[in-house]
Amino acid sequence: MQSVPAEYATHRITEKNPLDLPAQIDIGRGVPMPSFSKEDVVNWQLSKLAEVCQYVQKNSAFYAKQFQSLRCNSFVSQKEFATLPRTTADDLKEAPFKFLCTSQDDITRIVTLTTSGSTGKPKRLFFTQDELDETVEFYDHGMRCLVSTGDTVLALLPAPKPDSVGALLADGLHSLGAIPVLNQNPDDVAASLALFTKHTPDCVVGTAAHILALVKLWQHKGGTISPVKSVLICWDTSSQAVREYIEQAWKCRVHTHWGMTETSLGGAVSCVHNTGLHLRETNIYVEITDPETGLLLPDGERGEIVVTTLTRKGMPLIRYRTGDEGHIMTGTCPCGSPLRRLSPDIQRIMLPEDAPEWFRHITPSVIDGLFLSEPNFLAQQAQYRMAPNQLEITIDTRGTVSNSQTSYNELIRNLVSPLPDAPVVLCLRGRNNNTISTGFAKRSIRVIK
Repeated sequence: MQSVPAEYATHRITEKNPLDLPAQIDIGRGVPMPSFSKEDVVNWQLSKLAEVCQYVQKNSAFYAKQFQSLRCNSFVSQKEFATLPRTTADDLKEAPFKFLCTSQDDITRIVTLTTSGSTGKPKRLFFTQDELDETVEFYDHGMRCLVSTGDTVLALLPAPKPDSVGALLADGLHSLGAIPVLNQNPDDVAASLALFTKHTPDCVVGTAAHILALVKLWQHKGGTISPVKSVLICWDTSSQAVREYIEQAWKCRVHTHWGMTETSLGGAVSCVHNTGLHLRETNIYVEITDPETGLLLPDGERGEIVVTTLTRKGMPLIRYRTGDEGHIMTGTCPCGSPLRRLSPDIQRIMLPEDAPEWFRHITPSVIDGLFLSEPNFLAQQAQYRMAPNQLEITIDTRGTVSNSQTSYNELIRNLVSPLPDAPVVLCLRGRNNNTISTGFAKRSIRVIK
């Protein structure tokens, strides 16, 4: 891990983009550049893209075949790189070991990902210790716009192993002098509230569903003045309505993070100005592409997010299709950083097979936002039965209110009724014991055929 300047020895929340410094060190080949531009980033990325493509051609059985007739020793432009074939989740599922570029002895962590509701093969991803250390460094820098030295951070993230996401975040927080407190079972909202009350955290980190449930339970228990100064919503997508609700309830700044296991758990994070998510440009290269052709789209235009890892040695990914839709924001952030910004408005673009068109518009975060005004609402999860055409939403509550089910039914019916092929909606009574059923992984509406 790189050392940080003396000014970070006792850290205070920075107005600058905290990802600038590691980018300046990387582009300067270990020596921080006094300043850098978008052109510096692009030129460095083009050099690294050629380097990583040659590396996988030599060391990965999958890419040796994928690129066997292609010249990858240099790229004159991003558009030229965008002509390379893309990698898909199915490729990872079918032959994960063919992506390996090192000995299995060099692998520290293996992550197995099973798609919600899927009975097919899972994805397997491999990480070296150096790659896990890079993730810790990203958390160290990325959290510098949220917390100061000595701040307490309540992380609603599991940490069953030293290299799990919660443990890596804790290591990053220790690096900057913050104090991590972990709830390794964030579905237990009562436990989250107990830790919240005991430690009075300056910052809370977790998924939108888990943090929203904590806010709702805190309000239910009479909470009025919160110690929280900042919140980081990570892992799952969130709606503007949910972010604003948390912000108003706790009178805090709400930041967002985008990333996935395929990007080593880090991808982009908003700076203190909160005008988009600055990309981790010297670790991953992000393209916004036409989903059909894979060709590059201009900034500001929405398309599929495609990712290439720039520094991974164990299992690099080239032009990996995330299945997420988003866009690169135009203009300059008030922080002045040349690192591009990904809009927080990120949605799934790849639908389950045979799913109806309305599936694009009804998502877990949309349903969360719809129920915000309901005082009894804690969290929800949904599944769709194709036969019959029925959307089932199980709602976890903080207790029983006589007219709650009628209210939930009417809200969701008003949401779906204008859509073509709208499903029959069935709102089901869930838990009322201060726990929720969302699970930790990214939420989606499970499809049952």
